[in-house]
Amino acid sequence: MSHRAIISSADRKTTSVRLFMITGTLLVCVLAALVVVPFLWMVATSLVPAQEIFTWPPKWFYGKFDWSSYLIAWQHVPFATYIFNSLIHCFGVVAGQLFLSALAAYSFAKLRPPLGRMILILFLLTLMIPAESILIPLYLVMKSFPAENIPNINLISTFWGLILPTIVSAFNILIMKSFFERLPDDWLDAGRLDGCSEWMIFRKIVWPVSRPIFVVLGIFGFITTWNSFFWPLIVINNPKLYTLMVGVQKMVESGEPWNIIMAVVTLTTLPTIFLYFAFQKYIVRGVVFTGLQG
Repeated sequence: MSHRAIISSADRKTTSVRLFMITGTLLVCVLAALVVVPFLWMVATSLVPAQEIFTWPPKWFYGKFDWSSYLIAWQHVPFATYIFNSLIHCFGVVAGQLFLSALAAYSFAKLRPPLGRMILILFLLTLMIPAESILIPLYLVMKSFPAENIPNINLISTFWGLILPTIVSAFNILIMKSFFERLPDDWLDAGRLDGCSEWMIFRKIVWPVSRPIFVVLGIFGFITTWNSFFWPLIVINNPKLYTLMVGVQKMVESGEPWNIIMAVVTLTTLPTIFLYFAFQKYIVRGVVFTGLQG
């Protein structure tokens, strides 16, 4: 299969195009350095003894790497508890977002319910609401959660209170709807002729061909939830339920040495880096399928 290049090989030989490509490459390198250098400085700080962190002038390397901060962070900080809580938070939110968003998007794209367009617009309008403006209402709802036959359940400092407000994503519904609309209706009609219910059609036909988009949205949702701080800080008051980001903040407030804090922060970034490298192929396929590349 032949691929068209944005800039032809003949144009690349001209001076103006070469100058443009060199300038663009340098700009990309500078922007990459702005992203990478703080991360490298964080790692370097985690490997420095506490008494040498504030020496002037600062150095990248002080003669040897001190790995004790990682051992102290694991032994003396409830790091394992923070990881466990963050994983429950992430998996609960991602599972809820993918399941509910997929069902809603399938309904909007293929079942076309009455007033579906208006309902979709109402969902999309929520993307324009700043999250900070609804924190107090959400907190009050979680404090007196209305459930059938069990009024006024207090979900503050529980995993339910942490997960429930974020299991619906209008962005995911929009992306999945655009993806489902591209699926041929003939596939679904064939399933209906064979006597399949809509749920069976979704599970047997739609789900298998939609795995790339589910994977990429799941990764984005996991990373967003993993790095979330404000809502967990507000709704969780029990130290045993702190997520990683809240735990790091509490470490700063308690006056822990910065090399230990940087060691914890470095460890918190490893799962997201692993996800990007492990599922890079699915991320690219999902971006291509959804048309996000423009």
